[in-house]
Amino acid sequence: MSRQLEALLDRVGKPGNTEPCYLISGDRVVAEPAAERLAEALGRRFECRPTVHRRPAQLLPLLDDLRTFSLFEPAKVVVAIESSVVADLGAAASLVDQAIQVLPVEPGAGELTGRERNAAIRLMQALRLLQLDPYRGSPEQVVADMPDWTFQGEGSLKRSGRGRARTKQKVEKLKEQAAGLLEGARAAGLQGRAEGAAEAVAEIVTQGLPEGHTLVLAESSVAPRHPLVAALDARGAVVTVGRVEAGRRGWEGLESLTTELERETGAGIEPRALAELARRTLRRESDRGRGQAVDADSTARFAAEYRKLAEIAVDGRIGMSIVEESVEDRGEEDVWKILDDIGSGRAAAANRRLRRQLASADDPVAARLSFFALLASYCRHLAAVDGALERKNLPRGEKSFNRFKSRIAPGLQEGLPGGGRGPLTGLHPFRLHKAYLAVSRLPRERLAGLPGRVLEAELRLKGESRSPGAALELLMAEVASPERG
Repeated sequence: MSRQLEALLDRVGKPGNTEPCYLISGDRVVAEPAAERLAEALGRRFECRPTVHRRPAQLLPLLDDLRTFSLFEPAKVVVAIESSVVADLGAAASLVDQAIQVLPVEPGAGELTGRERNAAIRLMQALRLLQLDPYRGSPEQVVADMPDWTFQGEGSLKRSGRGRARTKQKVEKLKEQAAGLLEGARAAGLQGRAEGAAEAVAEIVTQGLPEGHTLVLAESSVAPRHPLVAALDARGAVVTVGRVEAGRRGWEGLESLTTELERETGAGIEPRALAELARRTLRRESDRGRGQAVDADSTARFAAEYRKLAEIAVDGRIGMSIVEESVEDRGEEDVWKILDDIGSGRAAAANRRLRRQLASADDPVAARLSFFALLASYCRHLAAVDGALERKNLPRGEKSFNRFKSRIAPGLQEGLPGGGRGPLTGLHPFRLHKAYLAVSRLPRERLAGLPGRVLEAELRLKGESRSPGAALELLMAEVASPERG
């Protein structure tokens, strides 16, 4: 149990030291039991039985129930697990996007139209979500206190990168115009009450709940800059209990998960067995495997496999052999390492990695086609490098990257004689060197036939073969053939 959680449990047991809302942040394997412990402590404090809702389809009904005082239930403690209410910053930005549709609204222009009233309500809802009082201070000052990102557009906050952020000058202009809209909202006496879940939680944090009524959120996905997180943190109502991340030296933060699972199951695990279990189960959230965030479903699988192993472990200790025998290897695989194995002539290792990657994919067919596209591009680079080496009479087999980069790479990346862009122009020198070494290893007749073999493999992958996996592995084997001669 973290010191943060221990301190909070001690605090809520004393009169007058509770908040209307708490946030437990971390991987679900750790956050869920921590939230339940907090709820049990609150239940003892207010003499009620907590209710737990896992992945609620809608959070608003739970919040409405909490805000309603009942003679039959003088105290309520509700735990919402994975509601995603603080998962991103889009709620406030979305409200602002709706509000600015009517701008500009001139200050003192008279009563707001129906469309302007709706926009003004959205602006006030955004202010309340950001924990800003729409009626405190001048309209210009209130709007100026809003973070710039709320005016940069909801699309600019998405992980996909869709939607270009508005410029600083545009944001400043929109803020000036929004002050006029806020002035009109004040004159009309609008309040901007909550309509969405995020705004409703913000209202609970600001205005409180009836005595004995408490909301406990357990979230694995939390946006660090989210206004609700900042508001709860300022009240000492946020506890971080542990999160697994992908570091340079492997998976970081596993200690919190294993400590909780050992407490739950009574079984420990050997260090080598822990590393192997993590390797076989955990995956990054990013599609390209470059991000630090770990896929939540994979940490859930890690926990499920741990619990299974604990039941069959000898003497309450999970060893390496039991992990290898009982856990299917569906962990993360790096496609670039597969290409490295192919380029170095390690066909068997490349096939093992590919099969592991496909076994862990949500859609194996799409994953196979995606890897084929990468392999086809690699094969085109091999053919282009071979042709350029032969045409310019450049040496093969230079293993020193620095000498290759200065003496050979410039000739390979020159443009076409007519002034066009060459097939290797712009390719990173390190990747180019890898392709060059593979070309130096392969016989020329095989390199010359690669474009045709790629086309044949593509046709078989896309419907002309009953075994598309075999077609891909055959192409890999031909590229990862023994050294020339």
